[in-house]
Amino acid sequence: MRTRTLIVDDHPITLIGMRALLTTCDNLEVVAEAHSADALFERLEQQDCDLLVTDLMMPGSRQVDGIRLIQRLRRRYPELAIIVVTMLDNPALITTLLRLGIQGLVSKRGLLQDLPHAIRGRRGAPYLSPSLRRLLALGEAEYGKPLAEADGLSPREVEVLRLYGSGLSIGEIASQLARTKQTISAQKTSAMRKLGLDTNAALYLYIQEHGLA
Repeated sequence: MRTRTLIVDDHPITLIGMRALLTTCDNLEVVAEAHSADALFERLEQQDCDLLVTDLMMPGSRQVDGIRLIQRLRRRYPELAIIVVTMLDNPALITTLLRLGIQGLVSKRGLLQDLPHAIRGRRGAPYLSPSLRRLLALGEAEYGKPLAEADGLSPREVEVLRLYGSGLSIGEIASQLARTKQTISAQKTSAMRKLGLDTNAALYLYIQEHGLA
């Protein structure tokens, strides 16, 4: 029996690449594709699927929080195998996704080599791209815990993160909110500490994947 597969990414070129790559996998058929989380759920209502290969960061959708997207999928489609492809590079995000019961986590940087391995090994332990395994091993001591929810942030911290995610600098945020740079910087640092994020790059990814931008 062929594995009925749905592929999801908001970049059409990535979808084309994934579809071409998956043609090399035996007993697998791409039966549907989607460009957003909203379309993803529409496809699942219309088409029975065995495997979902999906990105997390799809800002054009109402459901842009990657973690909550996987949680929703797990509740509604508990038998669906899920492989996530992403650019994330934070150990706390990786740990959180793995604890949601996905079958694989593939770095987009290694998509060509890693996605077929993830699909072939999806019935065993969750597959992790080698680069993500190394990252998790390096950060596990400090960051190997589930990612904190944005609900734990103060309203002012959320406000700062939204503006930071929109591309504003600390100085521009301070000017817009009529606060000092020191205050904005302290609120940003406090939010990062609560979320278990250690770099600005990790913070930006968190903001995008949780719909805070």
